[in-house]
Parts: sequence; C-alpha cells; structure tokens
Amino acid sequence: MNEKKVIKSCCKGCHGGCGVLITVENGVVTYIEGDPDSITEGTVCTKGLASIQHINNPNRVKYPIKRTGKRGEGKWQRISWEEALDTIAGKMNDSIAKYGANSVCIAQGTGRGANRYVNRLARSIGTGNVFHPGYLCHSPRLLIYGLSVTGYGRLYCDYHGWGGEYPKTQISWAKQLEISNADGEMSAWFLKALEKAKNLILVDPRVTALTQKATLWLQIRHGTDAALALGMMNVIINEGLYDKEFVTNWCHGFHRLKERVQEYPPDRVAEICWIPKEDIIKAARMFAIDTPGTIQIGEPLEAQNNSTQTIRAIICLMAITGNIERPGGMVCWEPPDVGIIEDFAYEVTIPEENQKTTIGAGSYKLCTARTCHADTVIKQLKENNCAIKVFHCQQGSPLNWLANTKEALPALLNLEFISVCDLFMSPTAEHADMVLPVAHWLEHNDIWNMHPRFYVAAINKAVEPPGEAWGDNKIVLELGKRVAPKYWWFEDVEEMLGYQLRKGNITWKEFSKMGVIAKTGEEQTYYKYKTEGWRKGAKLPFMPERKMTGPGFPTPTGKVELYSTILGDMGYDPLPYFKEPNESPYSMPELYKEYPLILSTGGRLPYYFHSQYRQIPWLRELQPYPIAQIHPDTAKNLGIKDGDWVWIQTPRGRIRQKAKLFNGSDPRVVTVQASWFYPDQPGPLHGLMESNANILTSNDGPFDPAMGAPTFRVLLCKVYKAEENEND
Repeated sequence: MNEKKVIKSCCKGCHGGCGVLITVENGVVTYIEGDPDSITEGTVCTKGLASIQHINNPNRVKYPIKRTGKRGEGKWQRISWEEALDTIAGKMNDSIAKYGANSVCIAQGTGRGANRYVNRLARSIGTGNVFHPGYLCHSPRLLIYGLSVTGYGRLYCDYHGWGGEYPKTQISWAKQLEISNADGEMSAWFLKALEKAKNLILVDPRVTALTQKATLWLQIRHGTDAALALGMMNVIINEGLYDKEFVTNWCHGFHRLKERVQEYPPDRVAEICWIPKEDIIKAARMFAIDTPGTIQIGEPLEAQNNSTQTIRAIICLMAITGNIERPGGMVCWEPPDVGIIEDFAYEVTIPEENQKTTIGAGSYKLCTARTCHADTVIKQLKENNCAIKVFHCQQGSPLNWLANTKEALPALLNLEFISVCDLFMSPTAEHADMVLPVAHWLEHNDIWNMHPRFYVAAINKAVEPPGEAWGDNKIVLELGKRVAPKYWWFEDVEEMLGYQLRKGNITWKEFSKMGVIAKTGEEQTYYKYKTEGWRKGAKLPFMPERKMTGPGFPTPTGKVELYSTILGDMGYDPLPYFKEPNESPYSMPELYKEYPLILSTGGRLPYYFHSQYRQIPWLRELQPYPIAQIHPDTAKNLGIKDGDWVWIQTPRGRIRQKAKLFNGSDPRVVTVQASWFYPDQPGPLHGLMESNANILTSNDGPFDPAMGAPTFRVLLCKVYKAEENEND
C-alpha cells in the first residue's frame, strides 16, 4: 500500500528558516518545495531543495565511533551511544576536577539553531571557553547594536511595511541578500521592498546581481567601510541634513561625533576608499533626504581588524538620519509570545571567576562576552601552553573556518581529547578521538529561531535518520544529563522543547501542528523608545545590575549612544574611527612589492553554505571546483586564461583555484572562494590544504581591539598559473 503524506516544516539549510512542504512516500522523502502559506512566502533555495540528497547519503556518519589508531589515521571502531556519552562526559568531568571548568571547551560552527543547546551545555558546566566563529561573523552586530541601541539583539531592516511605510532608500553594504537568507533576513522580503524603494545604494567592491538595479554603486576598496560611513556623516552633519529632532532628543554624544567626522572630509575619504568624491556626497545626501532608509550589512564588515568601529560608524549613520525605530527604517523586532528562545542558554550563568579567565578576556572584552578568542587559543595550543584540554565540537569544522589552517591543524592536535558531532567525516572529525552521528533537520524535531526576531518555526521530523544518528538537541541533552544534571532535568527532547515554549503556554505537540508563532503587522511596536516598556526590566550589556525606568533606549544614557559610554568604560574609543587593514598597499608597502594584488577571501555562490554541501551531488554538479575571480587585464598580464588553474599565494601559503575572468572588479583585486575542500578525496584532510582560502589568511594581530576579529577579507597576494596536475 502506497502511503503518502506532506509534512510542514522549516528548512535549516542556512540561516534563513524557509517554510517548506516535505512529501514523504513509504517513509522516503521524495520532494521538497517552498510552502506558499508560510511566513517566507514559498521561497526555498538550491540548498533546501537538495536536502533530499542528505537522506541515505553513503558518506553519512551512522554510528558512534572511537579512534583506534593515531589521530588522522582513519582507524575507527563502532561503539554504543552509552559508551560514547559516558566517555566524553568522563573526560569532561575528570578535566574539570583536575584543571577547572575552563579546561573544557565547547565548540560549534554557524549553529543553525543549536547555539542555545551548545551554549547552555557550556554554561551548565561553568566554562567560558565557547569556541566558534561568531567573533568574526554576526556576534559583532548583536553586541554592538546592543550596547549602542537595543540593549540586546540587533536592528533589522523593515522590509514589511507594517507601520505604513517601506524604505525609500535602501543601502546594501557588503551583502548579497538577493541570493541568500542570512542572519535573520530573507531575500523574498528584501526584493519585495526593493520594488517600492526610490533608491538603492550598493556598497560592494564587485559587480553583483544588484548592480544594474542600483541607483548608485560605490565600488569601495576592501576594508575601508568605516571611512566611507564617517565621510557620509561628514557631509550630512556639515550640510545640516541630519534629523535634528531625533538627534537632539534621542542621541548621546552628537557634538563629539561631529568633531570626529571632521577628520573624514569627502576628498580624504575618496582617496582612502577609491570612490569618487562626488559619489560619496551624492550617497550621503540621498540617504539623509530620501527617508526612511535601511542599511543591510554583511559579514565582511565583521571579519576585519576594525569590525567594532566599522559597525559603530554605520549605526551612527542610521541614527543621525533618524532611521532607527521608525516605520521603513531599522527596527528591533519584538519576539513572539514564546519570548526569546535563546534565553534557554543565557538563563544559566557562568561563574564570574570563570568568565574572567576565559581565553582572551583580558584583551578582547566584547568577544569574550560570548566566546573565547579562537586565535589566541590556537597560539596557546601551538606552544602547549593552553588551559583547554578537552574539546567537544558540534555543528562545525574548525579546521575549515579557522585562519591560517597550516598552523591550526597541529595546534588542535595538542589537545588531550577531541569529540566531534557531524553528519559527515569532516577534516576536523577525521582528527578526533570520538565522532558522534548527527541527524539532518529532516530527521528530528526542533524549534527554529535564528537570532531574536519576530517569529519561531517548527522543524518537524519527516523521516527516520540513518543508523543511530541523533539530533544535536538530543546529543546535548544526554551529554548534559551526565555532566550537569541540575540544568538538564528533561526526560526527553519533547519535554525540553516544551520548556522553551513555556512562556507562550503551548506544548511542543501543539506548536508542531501550528508550525509558526509570529508577531507581525499591528502587533509590532515602532518608536519603542517613546514608551516605558523597552527600558523596564531590560538588562544592559556588560552592566546587568543597572536598573532602568522611563521612556528611552535600553542604554546607559537612555539614548542611541553615538558616543558609547560602555566602550569608553572598557577603555576603548567611544567614537568610531577608520583603521587601515593590516595587509594593504598602504600599511605594508614593502610586502606589496612582492604581493602586488589585493586579495578578498569572501567569494560566495548560493550552492554552498560555508564548508557545507560539497558532498551533495546536485550542488557539486552546479560548481565542482572553486573559482578565483581575476580581472581580464590582470589575467592577460599574468598569462592566465579563463578556466586555468592558478596559484594564489600569501606569506602563509598558497592554494589552487580555477581562474574566472571577471571585469566587474578592480584590476588590483583578486577574489577567491572560501571554505573549499574535496570530500571525495581521501581523508584525513580531504583536499583541505589544496584550495581552502584559510591557508592564506592570518591569525596574527593586530586584531580588532574589542571583538578580536582577524583580517579575513583583506590581504595581499600574488597569482600565477599552475602547471597541469601540479599540487603541493
């Protein structure tokens, strides 16, 4: 008998969370499509559609295994879940007893909703050493929006029109939202709002799909974004175009900001950014006059040595134009009735002494509010002088995302014990002592909540996982019961999910049937700072003991802090500024003679998500090899033709990628694709050292003073043709 059913769920293939319909016939997923009745309006990308090829993929990890040979030798033995969890818990408990809680490190990748489980696990055992790429990807936005404007959470672009207005001027800044659903925003919402916009200002070093739609394209030099924002404010303030009512009543430190931006007149900024002076002035006037406006910013602004002040400058630009908390501007969305699901992690506190001894805490104070400083960890491990002994990793492969891969690999091998949870044998998993099999999002139940925003969605299990794979939430629950039962009292995953929904007075089974709980339309409040509700009960970042009352923003001054009192108290500059990238023609002119091209490692296509999905046949067929974009004039001078394999080299090493001649970038710039490895090649590295851009990146400082971010996106390189079949 043919049994066919359609299950409503939520895709977890990236940061988006698209509503999907999953067709299951006789226990097999046969079709995936976007749900037109969902809050994401039926959109779904290639990654979501290709999720079907995760099921029964021959490369899946199906059972818990432990290493029987040397690390990386590929000798494994199947074991039971009980043995695996008891072993990992035993290693953690023994290390805590001998060295203290901070000797255990809990690691993750992008998270995709497992953040709250991983962070609760870390906090429940008392370690501040949470290890993930957030310090250079999205955490800067959360923390800096929080201390400047929102108290907690970030500002989102109001693409929805719920307050009666859509953005008149949109700025897309180092972001390709048109081909992604990243960080709580959705391309469908963005593109619909763009149809109603008068102006689109595109800030990007390269031609993108949006360039032809742009009213103004600012082809910026990599790593100079803070200078551009400061230069635009120079024009807006000096020409009196700022929102005087909002600035006077709701901004702190305007006169000091006015003094700072005098250091960035348009002619100087033009030289810094390689943008014509006239275009800088035009962009500033456009954003200040044609309001409301939004600024959509991307991860490249965070993966640099000046990430904190770059984001601060852009927040100040939003504020002085009055584009915060108004319809069609930048809004901190109120969560639905179930509250902020991430509180599941943060309701557990880390002992103060452990927080103070988190690796990097003395130097990178914003970073270590959420994580340890990964690059410092690697340096300490390299010297066998690190407090971390036990390393447990879920939803990520640090060897793929860490800077300077050649240094990261031997450093991680100095750990006493490594356990990894993954769907596939990543390069990191291949070097672990124990590997646990993870269920795909089609194979387990969970709650989708990617950063605080206005909805949560149900991830409903469609089919059984292969072998004995478990969902990340179940793995953490069962491990938590063994290391910190006080915080992991839940009988099973269903009870744990129900606990997370308790503020909405709803059970998991009820929520599973509903699919989504959202706060939209008239339920959302604009101009929250004019009410008493936003400050009441809010906890200030880094000042949780301070009580606030009355109307205003949940900041120490009750206003948008153009001059940040929190950063000032921490010993950082309270005002935004520009800093030249560590490796550039101007900061290292001698090195530039040997490495005469600017390198960007931020190349992306929509088929992959960081290092994921290269095991998926449909997606790999769309792009089998990594691509390096080179301007035709540059390629001609180097004797390189389209499709040639080329070497891209920096002082850290070299990688091979295929040349793609591309006239949409500056001839002085080369863009390589990030996160590449070849799962089809033999382990343990699966070709990681051949094409991964992080062979080229640096984990040497100076880092961003507050977030500790390295300079991932702006380096110096040289390019030359590779001989056929030549490889390191």
